[in-house]
Amino acid sequence: MARPLGSLLSASIWLLLAVFFLHAFPSYAADPWRVDDLSVLVDQAGQETIASVSEPDRTAEFRLVPQGFSAGYTRSVHWLRFTLRAPPPDAQGKREILLEIHPAYLDDLQIYLSQPEKNGQFEIRKGGDLQPYTAKEYPYRAFVYRVAFDDARSRTAYVRLQTTSSSVLTVKTWEPRHFAEHTSREYALLGLLFGVILAVVLANVWHGLWRREAIYRRYIAYLLATLCLLLGINGLVGEFLFPLHPLWAHHWVSLSNLLIFIFGTHFYILALEINTAALWMRWVYRIVFWLSILCLPTPLIDLYPDAIRILMPLALLQLLTGAWRSVQLWRQRNANGKILLLAHLFSLAGAFATALTMLGLLPGHFFLIYGFQLGSVGTLLALQWMMGQHVRVIEAQQIQASMEVEIAKATAQRERAEREHQRHFLSMLTHELKTPLSVIRLRLGAINPTMRMQTHAKQAVEDIDAIVQRCVMVSQMDDSTDQPQPAQCDINGLLSEIFAHQQAAQRITLQLAEGVLTTPIQSDPLLLRTILSNLIDNALKYSPTEEEVKVSAVFSTEAGCDGICIGVENLSDGTVGKPDPVRIFDKFYRGPGAHQQSGSGLGLYIARALAEQLSGILRYRPQTNRVVFELWLPL
Repeated sequence: MARPLGSLLSASIWLLLAVFFLHAFPSYAADPWRVDDLSVLVDQAGQETIASVSEPDRTAEFRLVPQGFSAGYTRSVHWLRFTLRAPPPDAQGKREILLEIHPAYLDDLQIYLSQPEKNGQFEIRKGGDLQPYTAKEYPYRAFVYRVAFDDARSRTAYVRLQTTSSSVLTVKTWEPRHFAEHTSREYALLGLLFGVILAVVLANVWHGLWRREAIYRRYIAYLLATLCLLLGINGLVGEFLFPLHPLWAHHWVSLSNLLIFIFGTHFYILALEINTAALWMRWVYRIVFWLSILCLPTPLIDLYPDAIRILMPLALLQLLTGAWRSVQLWRQRNANGKILLLAHLFSLAGAFATALTMLGLLPGHFFLIYGFQLGSVGTLLALQWMMGQHVRVIEAQQIQASMEVEIAKATAQRERAEREHQRHFLSMLTHELKTPLSVIRLRLGAINPTMRMQTHAKQAVEDIDAIVQRCVMVSQMDDSTDQPQPAQCDINGLLSEIFAHQQAAQRITLQLAEGVLTTPIQSDPLLLRTILSNLIDNALKYSPTEEEVKVSAVFSTEAGCDGICIGVENLSDGTVGKPDPVRIFDKFYRGPGAHQQSGSGLGLYIARALAEQLSGILRYRPQTNRVVFELWLPL
């Protein structure tokens, strides 16, 4: 299941990336009220006021940043200024736009809107993630403000930005109806993004490898940290998780960012085999890992900007180190080298997106806000590809191991069966040869043997010969691939020949149906003689000496095929128990009390195997006080 699931997730992420681009660019380029004069003034001491920065002679101090503003992690206050153009009046004669400010994790925003009819006065709006979501002017994950115009004159806006997170800001204006459509698409896209990431997490939990593979535990932790960070920087934590408790949402992004450093570093140490890399590489990863852990309390004690300014360059060095290590693994023909390099390139692309945007090489609004997220999604795509391949390798190894276990079990079972077979064979030989050998020993030890001793000794030799012959026949049957040699067989002649070799032939009665004597059958005479001899020998041996053995032959049909059924029936000897119908044809099986007579326990086994070779059927039909065997042969 890992292969189709991994393919589906990969396809979903690629689709998500495509939708991101299609969603972002057209709406941005078509905006007739696009803010293109965004400029910034740095207030390092934080002493400036709206009155001071709005003085006409301060205009030259504002630096133009048309692609969007980014100053990284700093404690400085920044004042941003831009112009809002009045839209045409709507059907009700109102002129209104929506001012959208990103990102959602900015701590404190103060927006000052000039009032053309009141020279020098400003309309003040406030925002930031320290404000409860329920207090927002417009229900949106970032910051949106309604701006009304009394006439066609433009309004100048000043934004005072102070934040402990990354000082990044983009502004955009919308017609209200267009913004509603944009919001619906945007939330659907974010739902798809988080759904895919959550599906990746569940897929890695589902297969259960995290229980025994440390790399999967670290990867899942890295995925969850990334999911938390993306939720935070998109403003969804404050909107859905803590709408009434802004302090939790305020620290969420900072803590998630540090957790990504910790879990990401922990994961890459295994994925990149850092413990076998050069010493300097090991030290880079160790420093970033332990420094990130030490920095965990900094968001809670207002030291996060200072800590992250130290940590970010080291994290960038770690990314470059990881990329180089990926190249080394690639050169060493490590299967993961290319994929890890791709993952690091995605991360580096996300990190450099802001810089390229500030240089005007990338569209400002989209890449400034979503560059990191695109890099993260691309990194997850590459890593999931790698982990999916690892799952498939492990599954193949498990299948191979399972096959080897099954083969080992089958081999062990076969060896046990062979040992059991040998044990039965030796037990049979020991038991069945003991009596005839004792008779022969008695004969050899007699100085003047009687005729009766001579007869018993001769019979003992014949019994031993019969046992040996049957053992040889079984061995030949197990090893030989010879096919039966069918020929025309005369049932009457074959039975007469068998009777002639029996010492108690006078006890046998023959009952043949009309027409059987004149109906030849196509069969192997040698094999058929062996089957019938075994059946008649057993009937004479295990029935009372004064009782007759009945041999019959009648026409019979099996499964629509005509044939002849030969029956051998005898009275059950009271000293010999009834045989087990289930085991009677098993190798070495002898019925209760059968050990009073010499035998190998192979006769019926041989008879049934030979009957199958002749395309016939040998059955045992137990009756109250009689033993009946039936051999059916096709004509």
